[in-house]
Formats: sequence, C-alpha cells, structure tokens
Amino acid sequence: MIWMLALTAMAADLDLPGITDALSDELQRNASELTLEDAPPIYFARYRALFMEQVDVRARFGSVISTSTAPYRTLAVEVRVGDESFDNSGFGGWQNGFRTAGLPAYATPESVATVAWGATDRAYKEAIEQYARKAAQVERDDDHPGDYTLAEPIAAILEGPAIGASEPMVLMAEQISAAMAVDPGNAVLELGEVYVGHETGSEVLVDTAGTRLIQPRSELTVRAVFQVRAPDGQFLTDERLWTVQGPEQLPPLAEMVSSASLMASSLIDIANNAETLDEEYVGPVLFEGEAALDLLRYVLVPQLEGTPDDVPFDSFFGDLGSRASGAARLSRRVLPLGWTVDDDPLRLPDHPGSFRYDAEGTLAQAVTLVDDGIVQDLLMSRTPRPDIRETNGHARGGFGERARGRTVAVAVTPARNDSARKVRKKARRLANAYDRDWIFVVTSLQEPSAMAVGDYSRYPNFDPKQPSLPPPVALIRRYQDGREEVVRGAVFTGVQRFILRDIAAAGMQRSTSYLIDGTGDPAGFTPTGGLPTWMSGPDVLIGEMELVPTSGDPRSLPIVPAPAVTVNDLTTAP
Repeated sequence: MIWMLALTAMAADLDLPGITDALSDELQRNASELTLEDAPPIYFARYRALFMEQVDVRARFGSVISTSTAPYRTLAVEVRVGDESFDNSGFGGWQNGFRTAGLPAYATPESVATVAWGATDRAYKEAIEQYARKAAQVERDDDHPGDYTLAEPIAAILEGPAIGASEPMVLMAEQISAAMAVDPGNAVLELGEVYVGHETGSEVLVDTAGTRLIQPRSELTVRAVFQVRAPDGQFLTDERLWTVQGPEQLPPLAEMVSSASLMASSLIDIANNAETLDEEYVGPVLFEGEAALDLLRYVLVPQLEGTPDDVPFDSFFGDLGSRASGAARLSRRVLPLGWTVDDDPLRLPDHPGSFRYDAEGTLAQAVTLVDDGIVQDLLMSRTPRPDIRETNGHARGGFGERARGRTVAVAVTPARNDSARKVRKKARRLANAYDRDWIFVVTSLQEPSAMAVGDYSRYPNFDPKQPSLPPPVALIRRYQDGREEVVRGAVFTGVQRFILRDIAAAGMQRSTSYLIDGTGDPAGFTPTGGLPTWMSGPDVLIGEMELVPTSGDPRSLPIVPAPAVTVNDLTTAP
C-alpha cells in the first residue's frame, strides 16, 4: 500500500484554501484587465479545479493489462463575453471560450495561478472569436430568453471522505476478469475485461460573481465487459457495472465474480444456441429488470432535460430560439395517468452522483418533473429557454464543457405496481389480439459504451432529437404455458416518444446506477468515465413495438481460431 500512502501524503500537502484564494484573485484580475480593442467585454467567468488521487486498473481474463496510481489535477476555464442576452456560448465548434488545462501534481497557490493565467488568456481570445462567428450567423427571435442567467454567489466548504487505504484493486480486477474466461464453444471470444477506476479528492469552484466552493468528490467504478462473436459472425456484448463512493460500498467480491461469470456463460449460450429472429415482429413487448430502466433512460429522460441545444457551428442564419424546441417540452403527456417523475440530487447522499451544489455552483433542488403523466418542469442549468428562465440546480457536464441540466437521481413512479403474475396475464391478452400464444420479453439491452470498447464505430449513432434504443442482448419468447425460447439478432425500429404514454401495465419497482456521457462525444468514452446517475422505475409492458432482424457478417470471424484462454489459479476472496 506504499503507493496509496504516497497519494495520501501528496493530497495532505495541498493548501486548498490558499489555492482557492489564488484562483479567485487570478480570475478577478483577468476579468478586469483582459481587453482587446473593439472586443466585447468579459461579463462572467468561472474556474473549476479538480484535485484528485486516482487509481486505475485494467485486467483481461485474469491477467492485469495495466495499472496506474497518480494524482489527477485539472482546471476548467469558462469565459463569457458580451452580456447575458447574447454571448459566445451555445454555438457549435470547439474554440469557444471553454478550456481545460493540466495542473501540477504538487500544486501550490502560485503554480495554479500561473496555469490559470495562461489558460484564461487563451480562453478569452477564443471567446471573442466565437462571439464574432456567432453574431454573424445567428439571428435572434423576439422571444430569445438570453444565453445565461447570473445568480447570487455562494460560499461553502464541504467535508468529504478522507483518502486512505482501499480494497486491493488489482486483485479485484484479476478475479472478476478471470470469471469471464469461459469455454466459447463454436463462438469466438473477443473481449473479457474489467476496468477499475477509483478517485477521491476535492473540487474547487470560483466565479466572478463571488462564488467560492470546495466540495468533496469520491467515486469507485468497476465495469466488466464481455464481447463475443456468434458462429454466424454476429457481435454480442454484455456488461456489469458497479459505481459507488468508496470500496466499503461494493458488494462482496465473491458476488461480483459470480455475476461476471453468469454474464459470460449466458452470453456464450445465447451466441451458440439461440435461434435468430427471422421476420419482423410487431406486437407487445415486456421490459423486465435492467431493460425496463434502460427503456426509461433512453426514451423518457431526454424529454426531461431542458437546457437548449447548441446552434450547429455550420448553421447559416440559424434560429437561436429553435434550440428550445427539441425533445423536452412542458405540458406534454409522456406517461400514463397517475404516473409521477421526480429528481433529487440529494436523494441518496452516499451515491457518487449526489451533490449539494451543481457544476455551476447552484444549490441542488428536488424537482417534480412529471405529475399525472404530464411534464410540469424540466431539469435546468443557468442557460435559459423561452418557457423556463431559471436554473434548478441540475447543471452537470464534462470539464471544459457547457453545463446542461441532467438527471442525477430520478424516480419514475406508476399509479400502481402490479404483481408479475398480473403483468404477464395482461401481456397474454395483448398477444392474443395479434393471434400469438407468446410474447417477447427483454431483460437487458446492450450497453453502448460497452459496445464501443475496442471499436468506437460500434457506438450507436443516437440522435438526441429522435428516441432510439440499443439492441437487446437477447429476446425471450415466453409462451402462455410458461415455456421460454431465447432469440438473438434483433434491433428496435420506429421507436417513438409516445410509446410510454401507452404503457399497458407496470410491474415490480427496480433501481440501478449507470454512467451518462458528460461530453456528448463517444470518442471520449472511457469504461469508467462518465457521470454516475441513479434511477428507479418499474417493469413495463408496452402495447406495441417493432423489432426487425439483423444478421451477422461471417467475414468478421477470424480465419485462424483464437488461442486457448488459460487462467492462473486465483484465490477468491470471501
């Protein structure tokens, strides 16, 4: 544990109050003195700095591929020129006044101020160029709500978990990955890897309005990814994710090992033995377990996140007001009568996604988003829209990116939770209307970020303005007499937002955690990166959905068989 002691000592040497003072002073100095002739003035600027101690491990089929134990120090600079009604933000491109810069491992107030000085100079120059590009291309509507909302400053220092000894990350990654070294039969094993990312430390936030925040940050994420090719060349993947604040919140290691082993064996069985979908299916679909929560994640959540989209960089006289006319709209029915949805960043204080102050320094609020099935409010940052001008403390995003209103801990509650028996009975009645004595059941969808491991081209091309679902890991054809058959090779098509309005039944309530992309760019994907998010919701029966066959490509199979996978003798911890 020498490396952990070294990180602890390094963190203890940080003078966070002194660094905060230095950042605040440097920000005010730059905001008042950075000027260029005929350029719009800085009206607001912000620094966010992370001071984290970080451990990363990657293991494949029981062997460690890489380990890293290093401090992580970074600064995000946000410079806004013009005024609240029209500034350099919300316009496509990359040189836009938002920048990141690395900070010294042994950060001092003086060294941090020096980095901030240089980064702010570059951010300012990019901001005024972006402002000119935007002013030349964007025409404002009469009801344009402005580009930003200033808020009262907040000063707070919050206590967090201390940095100290943790579970042996390397042994954990070895043992979980070893559990995925299974006999592939006629299928081809492509990947069986485990990624562990553990970071603990503090975030500092200062802005020109006078906000001064020091908040704790702690997250431990373990992701097991398994990829296989069926004998016909079809690609299949599955994953298991655990994301918590610290090692003490993880399940027992034996439980994690068992979960990874069952996942791998199940996917191999599907690849080798499941029949393939041979014709288009139109009819009821029952989403159970993780698949039900994924359905809500991909179809419902985009209708609740209200920050306006960027105007595309290549637009010509784009309509700025149209940014608010996307998927998220007030007074739209999104769920059946009696359903409610609310989000509270402080619902689970021990969850790694929980926060008291958001990425813009705003106090987090509990928000009722849907009441009686109709959207009543949206998750907002300080970027206004015509119908909502104020933030509600849900700003999240990647470092160096414009923050957006995002889900944190969202609960979807039906008017009534029926028993599994009642839901299946209703499903049988719906199937009868289509002259079938069976119904398709989906228990898990392929995780896009797991699909992309090793090949970003496999990341689904989601259009945020059009709902879509990743392919199911498999379909279960459940007959009325209780028999079940597993089917693979299907994708959803024609997914519409309104399908959730016609949910035919709601079953058992579930909960899960997942990582949402903080940058919006799949090329920036890392297996343990993203914003931890929690969701609760029920199993759901959808009255009608469409599934179409998809086939594998035999050319993707290797010509020479893969070498046998052998695993060292590992002792499983209790």
